[in-house]
Amino acid sequence: MIDEPKLPIPHPRGKLPLAMACLSCSIALAPHANASVLIEEVVVTAQKREQNLQDVGISVTAFSGDQLRELGYKNSTDIAQQTPGLNYIQSHPTLTTINIRGISQNDFADHLEPPIAMVVDNAYVSSMGAASAQLFDIERVEVLRGPQGTLFGRNATGGLLHYVSVKPSQEVEGYLSATAGNYKSRQLEGAIGGGLTENLAGRVSFAMDKNDGYLENRIGENLRDTDAQALRVQLAWDAGENSDVLLKLHHAKNDSRGNGYDHSAAFANEQGLGVRISGPDWTGYEDTDNDPHVGSYDDVGFFRREINGTTLEVVHQLGEQLTLTSVTDYMRMHKDYREDADSGPNAYFHFETGQDFKQFSQEVRLNGELESLRWQAGLYYLDIRSDSRGVFDLDNFPFGVGSDFGEVVNVGGHNTVLDTNSWAIFGQTDFDLSDELTATLGLRYTEDTRDVNYDGFDNFDTGNQEQRKRNFNNVSYKAQLDWRPTDETLLFASVTQTHKAGNYRLGIGSPNLLTPHDQEELLSYELGIKTEMMDGRLRLNATAFYYDYSDYQAFVVDPTVGVAATLDIINVDADAKGAELEIIASPIEGLDILFGATWMDSTVKDVNYPDGTVSDSELPYAPTYSLNGLLRYQWSAFDGTMAAQIDFNFSDDFCFSVFCAPLDQESSYLVSNARVSYDFPSGDWGVSAFVSNLGDEEYRVYALDLAGLGLSNSSFAAPRTYGISVDYTF
Repeated sequence: MIDEPKLPIPHPRGKLPLAMACLSCSIALAPHANASVLIEEVVVTAQKREQNLQDVGISVTAFSGDQLRELGYKNSTDIAQQTPGLNYIQSHPTLTTINIRGISQNDFADHLEPPIAMVVDNAYVSSMGAASAQLFDIERVEVLRGPQGTLFGRNATGGLLHYVSVKPSQEVEGYLSATAGNYKSRQLEGAIGGGLTENLAGRVSFAMDKNDGYLENRIGENLRDTDAQALRVQLAWDAGENSDVLLKLHHAKNDSRGNGYDHSAAFANEQGLGVRISGPDWTGYEDTDNDPHVGSYDDVGFFRREINGTTLEVVHQLGEQLTLTSVTDYMRMHKDYREDADSGPNAYFHFETGQDFKQFSQEVRLNGELESLRWQAGLYYLDIRSDSRGVFDLDNFPFGVGSDFGEVVNVGGHNTVLDTNSWAIFGQTDFDLSDELTATLGLRYTEDTRDVNYDGFDNFDTGNQEQRKRNFNNVSYKAQLDWRPTDETLLFASVTQTHKAGNYRLGIGSPNLLTPHDQEELLSYELGIKTEMMDGRLRLNATAFYYDYSDYQAFVVDPTVGVAATLDIINVDADAKGAELEIIASPIEGLDILFGATWMDSTVKDVNYPDGTVSDSELPYAPTYSLNGLLRYQWSAFDGTMAAQIDFNFSDDFCFSVFCAPLDQESSYLVSNARVSYDFPSGDWGVSAFVSNLGDEEYRVYALDLAGLGLSNSSFAAPRTYGISVDYTF
């Protein structure tokens, strides 16, 4: 048996009947079947080789492409709705916050890499700015919770998301999907593929997404609009009996307006933390309608982004028990962004940023298998260049009674080139101690170099030009025991240590600062169980974990320093403990019940607050309780298949930052969605209607403490949206 699958010239849907079927796993829906969605065998590549999900001692959630389309998920942010422990928040076009078990980096700086790794078709994507591209023509999505530092390595401190595209096949096939909804939303996506020659197959996929924006602007164009296009071209070549080659070219483009925040005045309390208050801001403006989806914005700004890239994967079988895999990836991105940061009608405070980004990576991996031993070893290289720029400016800002600069004042800005160079060597072995007991040992050594050229500037002649270089190295490891007392039950226990390299916070404000932060280290202990009952009609997966964090990288805002807030990343110790539960049940024909729950308790230790006091806090985006669930019923109707579905997601109270300022605290909320679909008897056509945020719940997904400017920046989730989709498959 070969651990690494050959790249597919065969029909890609040959694996779709193995579609995900745990709580947050994909459901492969048989068209026109009057049966419930079955719990099938689940195949994932969470350990870079094909395995049954129930045989993998990792907390994994997965979605198939069919499930994503069935649930109406069109963007990366949607996958979190039925994934315990995951928050995927795109609060505005340039900030995507991925949070797994309270681990995230909620800084909006372009050059920073998050502690949740994003992998697309086996290639690591380091830029947060590229994390919000559309999902289309997807074979599956895997969410791995907990540290994955041995095999995936790079910044997989809290876990990772892996997106796998549908690959070309020799059979001519494709699909087309069109959606229209309120706010003049219109989406179109599709794909077509097939054999080009006997040994060569191709596939072309595309997506378009447009809407006029749900944030109403009383004095100009609406904000939170979308205008995005994406294209993917793939060629799969059967290069001979032992080799397969897959080439992917991809392009994505966005051209929309900037972000707008809910307007609120704020001040810093005696502890130096921001508090939202009623009344006018420093310019005399007050938004009195209490509607977070309506405002007055003098500058609608812009968001322009273009991404181009290519991935080359070569799989060569050296024998029945040995496979060599090479993954080469190159990506470049250009981005410009501007927003009305004061969220009011007066020309007061604006933020503008841009980035030119390039990334090259190369992985070479050898997989082998003996009678009771499965192993893999590899080398990894990564080179990143980020050329970024940013500026805060103030117009007609009153610095005190009787004083007014009148013209635009650059409170702070920077032009920065940051080069990152990294290499790693890694290996992992699974050894069967007996028929029921397996031991796993993994090790990874990594070296990182950060070379920065920083030019900070402002109108106060306090500029700062610096060139610095820092080196980091670390060893990550994994030790695990898997015990299978029965064919239906797996128990696992693991100890894992992983790291995220240090970096620099590129200061904007007065004073201008280039502040370094050290690498963080996470030691994780995990216990889990995966089991099936009731002849496979009930699946239950549960995990308990404990995290011991050293030098956790925490983003903080001090609203009391300088003309503007001082933004920084500090290193503090932290710990967290928690548990997750995933259940899927099909108690009667046609009925599927999904349920997930997460409990978590975290402590960030000895946080130094703006007023000089020191006390403990909690991890951002880490509610004590969160719940998700889905109820779906399908039945035969008019010779086709009808389905009705309702789902929900509940979050307990949480904070947006480790300071947990009063304006950073978000109350609990419950969001529900509904969907009805019909598949026609032909099996080619389908239609569905949906409502998202059924109760029109108002809740924030982002907050930034700018009390030093008398402001609070808050982004709210989208209001109720609805629409209809038509799908055609051939």
